[in-house]
Order: sequence, then C-alpha cells, then structure tokens
Amino acid sequence: MVGCRSSGVITNTGVSGTTIISGQIKLISVHGANDTNAALTATIYDNTTNSGTIVARIVVPANGSMEFDMHGVLCKIGLHAVVNTPDLDITVEYI
Repeated sequence: MVGCRSSGVITNTGVSGTTIISGQIKLISVHGANDTNAALTATIYDNTTNSGTIVARIVVPANGSMEFDMHGVLCKIGLHAVVNTPDLDITVEYI
C-alpha cells in the first residue's frame, strides 16, 4: 500500500511562495488552519513558481480549519504554495 507524502507545515511564504516538490505528482489534499478573525487564502500551483495553472485556491474560515480533498489531481510540473500571512498554516499531501 502506498501512503501520502506531506509538505509539513507551510506558513508565511510571502508573495513568491515556496516549492513543495518538482516533477509529476498526484495532489491528494490540502489542510488549512487559521487563527485570526478573518478568512484567509492560500494558493497552490502546478508549477515550481507562483505562476501558471492554479490547482487549488483554498479559503480557510476565521478561527477555523478545513480539509480540501483534491481527489488525486495530476500535477505535471510540481507543487508550489503561496501563503501570504503568518496566521494561516497549511499542509499539502501528495503521492
């Protein structure tokens, strides 16, 4: 049985973001945790930069957490995440 790999906690990447992995993968899920009084957004790209195809734009409600099931979306270039605040943590699971 194959398990998922995880990005680990990603927070406050700035506008340029961070590359999670290069190469073709399947995106399984994105988890978000928000500890502010406003909804916050993270963006996941099928790329190694903060441009190109957006495969997920997650909005996590104020003082909440969410799991976004991505159903094994095929990403051909890689995964790149942009989280513009220290108040939002995400983890990305992929195989």
